[in-house]
Amino acid sequence: MNKLRKYIRKEIQSLHEQKSYPVPLELMDLMKDELEMRPLKRYVNNIKAVNSIPPSYKIFLHNGQDFDIIYLGDQMNNFKVRIADKEYDLLVMDDKNLAIDALNRLLTAPLPPNFGGEEEPADTGAGDTGGTSGGGGGGAAFPGGDEGGEDGDAGMEPDGDEPTDTEPESDMI
Repeated sequence: MNKLRKYIRKEIQSLHEQKSYPVPLELMDLMKDELEMRPLKRYVNNIKAVNSIPPSYKIFLHNGQDFDIIYLGDQMNNFKVRIADKEYDLLVMDDKNLAIDALNRLLTAPLPPNFGGEEEPADTGAGDTGGTSGGGGGGAAFPGGDEGGEDGDAGMEPDGDEPTDTEPESDMI
């Protein structure tokens, strides 16, 4: 019976581990070339695959904002970008320019209140006031996200709601 418990605990632990998957090259090229987000690591904090039809990806930015990229698949590199509940077809030049403008507004939007998680606790009494319950986890890291083309190491998670909080590297700016 003890062996069974250990086996079950091991299986549950392996199911809860966060796994990273490579980001599709088409998506990386789209963000760098079409949406002019070069270098990616300056803008993108995390990428998550969304279980949807058609396939889509949620892109989390460093300023806490996010947008969706939807793959339509009927033509080569046919994507739609959903920013602030508006969709832009990137094969249409006017929509592409509007998408870049909307993305610029998203990138330059003011940071949400308490963005860094640096909240002042209201109660200073005894007891544990911190801690997390798990959640989001690891996500895409862009070690070579500029024009160098070393994006093959980048990964993403298939599930989760929150991007991970990462310290910006000194070479990001």
